[in-house]
Amino acid sequence: MGKPGRNAPCPCGSGLKYKRCCLPKAEAARRFTQADRRSALDKLERFSEEVLEGEDDAAFDEFWGEGVQKDVDLDEHWEQLSTGVFDGWFWFDRPLADGRLVVERLLAEDPSLTTGEREYLTLARASCTRLWQVDDVRPGLSLTLRDVLDGSVVSVHERLGSRQIARADMLAARIIACGASGQPEMEAGVLPIPFLIRQAVVPQLESHRETFRRENPRAPADRFWKEMPPFFHSAWFRTLVDPPIPHLRNQDGDDILFTRVHFDVRDAARLGPALEAAPPLERDGQKAVWRWTGPNASGEPVVLGHLKLRGATLTLEANSAKRGERGRALVEDLAGDAAVHRATSHEDPTLSLKEELRGGPKEEPVDQSDAIPPEIREELTLDHYARHYRKWLDEKIPALDEHTPREAAKDPALKSRVAGLIRDLEGFYQTSLKRNEPAFDPSWMWADLGLEEAAPARPPPLAHERWAQAAPSWDELCERLAAAARAAPSFDDSSSLVDRGDLDADLEVRRFLRAEIEREKAAPAAFAATSEAVLAARLFCAVNFELHRRKTFWMDPTLAYMLVHTDLDVVGDDLRLPFACFAIVFTDRHALSLAERHLAGAADCPLAGQILRVLTIYVSGEPHGDGRVLHLRVAADALGADPPYLLEHDLPITDGRPIELGTPAASPAANGNRNGREVAVGTRSRPLPALLHLALSAILYATSAGVEPQVRRPSTDRTKVLRAPGAPPPVFSSDEVFFLPGTISISEVRRMQELERVPSGRQLLHRFMVRGHWRRPARSWKDRRNRWIKPHWKGPDVAAIIERTYRLEP
Repeated sequence: MGKPGRNAPCPCGSGLKYKRCCLPKAEAARRFTQADRRSALDKLERFSEEVLEGEDDAAFDEFWGEGVQKDVDLDEHWEQLSTGVFDGWFWFDRPLADGRLVVERLLAEDPSLTTGEREYLTLARASCTRLWQVDDVRPGLSLTLRDVLDGSVVSVHERLGSRQIARADMLAARIIACGASGQPEMEAGVLPIPFLIRQAVVPQLESHRETFRRENPRAPADRFWKEMPPFFHSAWFRTLVDPPIPHLRNQDGDDILFTRVHFDVRDAARLGPALEAAPPLERDGQKAVWRWTGPNASGEPVVLGHLKLRGATLTLEANSAKRGERGRALVEDLAGDAAVHRATSHEDPTLSLKEELRGGPKEEPVDQSDAIPPEIREELTLDHYARHYRKWLDEKIPALDEHTPREAAKDPALKSRVAGLIRDLEGFYQTSLKRNEPAFDPSWMWADLGLEEAAPARPPPLAHERWAQAAPSWDELCERLAAAARAAPSFDDSSSLVDRGDLDADLEVRRFLRAEIEREKAAPAAFAATSEAVLAARLFCAVNFELHRRKTFWMDPTLAYMLVHTDLDVVGDDLRLPFACFAIVFTDRHALSLAERHLAGAADCPLAGQILRVLTIYVSGEPHGDGRVLHLRVAADALGADPPYLLEHDLPITDGRPIELGTPAASPAANGNRNGREVAVGTRSRPLPALLHLALSAILYATSAGVEPQVRRPSTDRTKVLRAPGAPPPVFSSDEVFFLPGTISISEVRRMQELERVPSGRQLLHRFMVRGHWRRPARSWKDRRNRWIKPHWKGPDVAAIIERTYRLEP
């Protein structure tokens, strides 16, 4: 999305136009251009080679240190990183023999330096390399970094790296206070510090700083950091050469070695009942997957492995060779000659960890014909993590001075450490999304530990506002097209929509779309050209939304959660739209996580693997056959440089018949599919139907009896959100919205969420919780709207049940 237009709403959320708010400040702050920076660095390099050749060689040996293998062949990417760190240290940090820096000598001795080059070199001279952790990412736009030692926060303009870097990543980076963008920027030579060496790097860094302060009590803090690039480089380089992999053991004390034991099934009719009757085996619902439980070396119950029956093959998976042998003996004892051992395979996880730390080439995909189906693997993985981390909150953690996370969250001295651990887990979640692997979202921990920030009174910018920010004259075109449609004699405020075909045939629209494509291609920040089909799909949503006065419902997070647990037990007649076209906005983590998991498998989606901030679902309907078609346009947004990504789904609704979601498919117009066929986006089928179920429940709720939305107007709602100094300001929508507040206490919601995190808890929810449902009005009632019967608990004390569900450790 890049730089906003002069007449677009200011990204700071002030409500003013960009030209009236932050544009003048950005232009005043910009002191040099990218061309100035490149030419200044070229002159530094020539000066070092031609004038300081001896100093350069001595500095190189000093930088690498003794006993370090300097002649290791690094690939081009790693070589550039290494060179960038050395050059920055040599030019801006390391004093020469006369006590001056290389940059100071160049400034004093080179009269050819331009004003812009001098500005850049002066700012670079004041910079230093620090250790940062990524607090937040706006892909294609910025990173919010937190100093690992002192906790200070800075938001840096970063276009390319922000698309690859995830939350909680740790970086050794040199930040210049005001780059060519007018904002802080990272210089070349950003070193990623892998997770496995952080526990060694951070204490060493703290120790070095204490020693420096003791030996140099009056020295400025920056002088310490100017000595640290060789330390950061050494830690990073040693990770590439010989990654420090910890000795991995399971709860029995056995070495971790992923083991798969394969059996040929000779008599499935006898094998199935034998597995069902075995006490150590617990079947996963209706699926042919069993969880094998038993005592570990300490006598505590744990999950020892999993069995999967698929066709003529039974596979046992365990995390050690000994458990694999125990499992084989168990199966042979239970099955007799109904299953015969065929082969046992092992995989050492330390080898893949070393390759990952080295950044080596990825292995070729292996045959997945015998692998656990993705949906089963995801459920098993997420169940394991949910159970583990719920117990983790009440376990003593060495990193928290042997306090539990729950205790530490109440201690001002330890609260920041707990927050850091949760950020690490969020980083693992985003990394899993980027790999399209089962991803456990830990965001619930913030509220569970009382660390959640106050909810803002207004939603973030909505999709149509973001599309307008990306395209000059977008709003003006939408307003003109909507006004023309309203002026038509056939216009009906309760049902009329702009036809997609008429929009495609409009000459003004076609000229606009072509101009936008050309403008985007010419933009220096463009990553991939947007097709006319994609722009037309966005415009179709925005025009019809504008046609019906931009009506928007914003769902409270607790309400959204309870609607998830509400049955869609209605017929087509019951689904009434409050307006011919309107929007529903979700900002709760449950809805956002559904969209994140769905988009993780979309190869063509620039937001795949990114953390989303807001979902705007545009809803409209039109008659079709003996019913109508409901158009659902899901716009997912990470509030980065990329415009909201649009998924289109059309749902047939038949009067008098139950609503069926069916198998959703993403429209080719929304995703740029060139062959014109509808294709499913993503590799999992569950997240998108769940999201559509939530959207339909929200429509039913918004039109049900007794619901009174709260009007949130931008002119009167001046939302104030606390933020760390240096963090980017929050941005909010400039539209008026109807806020639908939750009617359920937050404590009740959280107890239900606790139970939902493990399979046995979900079984208890099914047994003791009455799901929400819709009651049709009696014939004698004047108000003909449906009534929502909210979910409620009918069983015994929830707290005692929650504790029982977590007794079995994974």
